[in-house]
Amino acid sequence: MEQEENFETMASRLRGRLVRQAAAITGSDAEGSDIAQDTLLTLWEHRATLHRYRSVDALAYVVCRRLAINALRRRRPQVSLEVFDAGATESIPSPEDLYISAETAGETHRILSLLPAPQAALVRMRHIDGYDNATIAALTGSTEGAVRTALSRARHRIAEIFLSSQNNYRNNNSPLYNI
Repeated sequence: MEQEENFETMASRLRGRLVRQAAAITGSDAEGSDIAQDTLLTLWEHRATLHRYRSVDALAYVVCRRLAINALRRRRPQVSLEVFDAGATESIPSPEDLYISAETAGETHRILSLLPAPQAALVRMRHIDGYDNATIAALTGSTEGAVRTALSRARHRIAEIFLSSQNNYRNNNSPLYNI
């Protein structure tokens, strides 16, 4: 009985902070409230072993953050495989378009692999995963301004790499130099 009362006291003390943390990550107060509730439910299920942790508050924040990140991952835009309509042949890409698309994707991945890991991760989160700056800031524990600055630097570096590779290609494959 005493264990339940202690848990209720702790839960009421943590609930507001957990809701704010989850809402900041997910961008939704309702989802933040649900995640905070799931966090407290997880702690309740493990209440018999909570005494082993030096800081139950820290454990609660970690569980909450991970549940919120999982919610973001589930929310990612899904690509439908039913792209082709049986009667719409004009929507089928030509082999040339498919080749160009594959070549562009390969070049993009090559350039991303040349970036430092933190810059590449930010670019992937922003432009491939579709996260906004506020979400990236929450996930990385940074500020929105720092995320904007880092993304700007990463984009400049991508432009440098791309232009450098284009210049190298032109210099090495130009018909004028092969005469």
